[in-house]
Amino acid sequence: MGRIELDDAGWENGRGYRKNRLVDAATFACPGTLVQLVEIAPGDMIPDHVHRTSIEFYVVVAGSCRLVIKAETYRLSSGDMFLTQPGDVHRLYNDGDVPFRLLVFKTNAAPQDTFWVEDTSNE
Repeated sequence: MGRIELDDAGWENGRGYRKNRLVDAATFACPGTLVQLVEIAPGDMIPDHVHRTSIEFYVVVAGSCRLVIKAETYRLSSGDMFLTQPGDVHRLYNDGDVPFRLLVFKTNAAPQDTFWVEDTSNE
């Protein structure tokens, strides 16, 4: 048990976003599980990507954005929750005027599990 603090030095830049890992698998004592805060600046987009093994559960904490998943568009705003499954091609676009933030709870996470649709690189 313990309080989780946001570490301002813990931000990592990604493609159209930044993330801050809040809880890792070691803390959960559960391999492949993590929680991260993801932020997308106004006008930025996380491009189409897919996860081979990860399941992602989103909880929107600030702002709003468009989520396109499997060719369907959803509007997400504060308080909304959404679940993505392995193989779901998805992207997020912040078309608002404030940063969009969501908590991402991942299970079955693994290194090199993110594949970007426009190329063959992965992370």
